Amino acid sequence: MNRARDELELCRRIAGGEQHLFAQLIDRYSGLVAGAIAGAGVQRADVEDLAQLAFVNVYKGIAGFRGDAKLSSWIYRIALNVARGHLKRQTSRPLTNSVEEALEIGQQPEDQRDSAPLTTVRNRALAQALAQLPAKQRISLGLYYFEELSYEEIAEAMSLNLNTVRTQIRRGKQRLAELLDYSVLDE
Repeated sequence: MNRARDELELCRRIAGGEQHLFAQLIDRYSGLVAGAIAGAGVQRADVEDLAQLAFVNVYKGIAGFRGDAKLSSWIYRIALNVARGHLKRQTSRPLTNSVEEALEIGQQPEDQRDSAPLTTVRNRALAQALAQLPAKQRISLGLYYFEELSYEEIAEAMSLNLNTVRTQIRRGKQRLAELLDYSVLDE
């Protein structure tokens, strides 16, 4: 069986009453959900609560998951909608800090980050540069580089046209290269 069919079957079993299997989805996608929420600009203090809310929404909607999209894209879209709803209710947000936090979520363990001060400096510079990008570019780049989604998966997750995603990523790379004064992102 391929992964898509396995995931569809898992969703059907959860919707059919095997709630204990939902823990597998949480384990598998908690990093994706937290990264999506933090990457959308949510403050670190709110990420865990919103991730829980996103998983509640996933659970409520799991019976309606038909497998037309990848499960990861569907879950990501739910997480992004939760983050957007939260941000609409907020009066202000420190975007730079939340982007830095997004870089840290799901990344190296704390002790490894402390032993690499140059990496920390680079991450801060990248976070500051990312914070200056428009939201669609920032989120597209985050999904591409940090979540390693394909352009097609990003388009699906963000409900955007594939060419729009390509343009957002290209422009985001160009702008980051300008802001960081180098072009390592061309790899």
